[in-house]
Amino acid sequence: MTARADVLGALRDAGSPVTVADLAETLGVPATTVRFHLRALTDDGLADAQTESAVGPGRPRIRYRARPGMDPSGSREYGTLARALVTALAVTPDGPRRAADAGRALGADRAHRTDDATSDLLHMLASMGFDPVVAPPSQIRLRRCPFLETARESPEITCSVHRGLMQGVLDAHGSDTRVGLDPFVDGDHCVAHIDAALTATH
Repeated sequence: MTARADVLGALRDAGSPVTVADLAETLGVPATTVRFHLRALTDDGLADAQTESAVGPGRPRIRYRARPGMDPSGSREYGTLARALVTALAVTPDGPRRAADAGRALGADRAHRTDDATSDLLHMLASMGFDPVVAPPSQIRLRRCPFLETARESPEITCSVHRGLMQGVLDAHGSDTRVGLDPFVDGDHCVAHIDAALTATH
């Protein structure tokens, strides 16, 4: 099965603009398959389409060429990147503070501000995969950690980011409440402590 990477590779190997028919012949696949991948490549800015001036009856031909750039398709290794960054922060004296500040800025950026602070906080936590549940009067149980591996290896850094995320959402609403976080309570959840009573449910 021809993949998008095959079409991009053929464009780069061609050295000069080529037509759909040229690529189909080179790759030994139907023209419809080539068109499908070319559409994606041009949408992502990895290929250019050039329409030739018509010299006779019929539609003008379109030639394609590869543009310089890395192919954004394929798998990502964000977990590896996160682990490297957490490790780097863990060996700095102010690593936890810097991690909390980074989380706080991100939380403020993700805040909706149109909801009340509690609903917004719960929405952010749910959207990030924490599976939050309110435990009245002022706790949120986080039944899932989307960064479990780094949290186990470096809880002082990873959990500081989590605490900062929550604080950032509350800050964005002008709240003066403060967030505390107890990681791995009973081994199966974390508990966020909010110093003002939570009234919303999730």
